[in-house]
Amino acid sequence: MEIISSRLRTLSASITRASETSYWVDQLTQKYGIEPKFDNGVHDAYTLVRNIFIVFSKLPTKLVKDCGINTLMFRTDMGPNKPYYPNHGYFKDHLVALNADIFYHPDNPEDFVDNQGYYLTRAEQTVLHEFGHGYDANQGKDKDLSLEPGWLSLSGWSETKKPGLERLVIQDPGVPKVIGEWWYDPKEKFTRFYAKRNPWDDWADTFSYYVANMNDITPPKKKVYFDNLLGHYYKTLPR
Repeated sequence: MEIISSRLRTLSASITRASETSYWVDQLTQKYGIEPKFDNGVHDAYTLVRNIFIVFSKLPTKLVKDCGINTLMFRTDMGPNKPYYPNHGYFKDHLVALNADIFYHPDNPEDFVDNQGYYLTRAEQTVLHEFGHGYDANQGKDKDLSLEPGWLSLSGWSETKKPGLERLVIQDPGVPKVIGEWWYDPKEKFTRFYAKRNPWDDWADTFSYYVANMNDITPPKKKVYFDNLLGHYYKTLPR
């Protein structure tokens, strides 16, 4: 009887959690037009989707929709998340994929906390970063917003080496070296080291901190840029 009762409790808890997952999936789909999908091996789907919904609920609804993402994939085959190695998520067309491990083993390094007391977990910042890529690509007319002169000039971006410019090198223990694709001006300010890879990551990373209202981390000139670009979403909300 003890074994049967235990199995019944487990089954009941599983049914309840499935119902809760379905609820949050419906909320995400109905409010934002985003369909969550889960790789085999993803667990606690209820918690994952609820956390995503909480992140988006802090933003203007239209801003989330205008990122143009209709599929959110939680993956288990991207490996353990490293503090610096870029395997936390990616954007492609209208899909954002997230490494489920960033939710299972979260950390909160200093570059996700600002002087006002605002903070982001790595998972939250990754979500906003990848949706920033979506906005960048899907709102650009002839090309990505991050490739327009107005943005490139803010960090001195260049596809070729020029005097005074540098290129980022990421060397996280146990993973291959990553070298930045573009050259940047080291005198300019960035949200964090990762934004120095290329104009796209600079744009998406700044977007992530800006929409999270982390003004101490958002470089002043880039905050002005995003005030002008996204200000209309926040007409009734203080920045």
